[in-house]
Amino acid sequence: MATTFGAPRPADLSGPSMRSWLKGLTPGHGRFTTFETAYRWSPGGATSALGRGLELAGYRPIVKGRRFVVTGKFGPLRDGELERARLWDAELARTAASLGG
Repeated sequence: MATTFGAPRPADLSGPSMRSWLKGLTPGHGRFTTFETAYRWSPGGATSALGRGLELAGYRPIVKGRRFVVTGKFGPLRDGELERARLWDAELARTAASLGG
């Protein structure tokens, strides 16, 4: 198993990488949203890359993906981020309900 220096436990590499999962994704017409946690802010990131891959496969976003910042390499969430996540969750629920799903 791969380890990351200082990680609380080894990385779980039992599933496919996100890139290979997207490559093998069956085209569809469903809806999605994305989120990630990040130690530092940087442009791009997993939410944009995953969203692009899903859209290329025919899926449409429900709401814009979000990034939630953690205070250290392995967490916890920075002050205020849990509340941001809860507000985003409520937005996601309202939008999904208005779309009939």
